[in-house]
Amino acid sequence: MGYNTDGLTFNTLRRGGLARLPEFKNNKGETAHSKADGSDWSLNDWAVAVTGELGEACNVLKKVRRGDLTLDEARPLLTQEFADVVIYMDLLASQAGIALGQAVMDTFNNKSIKVGSRVRLAADDWHYAEEK
Repeated sequence: MGYNTDGLTFNTLRRGGLARLPEFKNNKGETAHSKADGSDWSLNDWAVAVTGELGEACNVLKKVRRGDLTLDEARPLLTQEFADVVIYMDLLASQAGIALGQAVMDTFNNKSIKVGSRVRLAADDWHYAEEK
């Protein structure tokens, strides 16, 4: 477990993200949310935040594709943008009442069954399902 994160979990991400919302400031130094839990933003607002960050990552990849940057040069930018996507995605899921970690495990495992793979995810690691 860990994946170079020292064990970061979806639960930790969720708790930290929600705790930070009332302290989050925009670029003008103003509080970004009028409600501490982020419910002042609609699901559409949160979805726009997710896709905005994904768009920023795509813009970096476009620059790699056309030769403005090498992948090695772009990696720090991509790292930040991919992380922003995950952070905003979890906040969107939270506002929708979805436990993203459980949803990812369930969806991954259901897709594994559908495609005939024995690989399954559990909260602590991945494993191979027993053959029938």
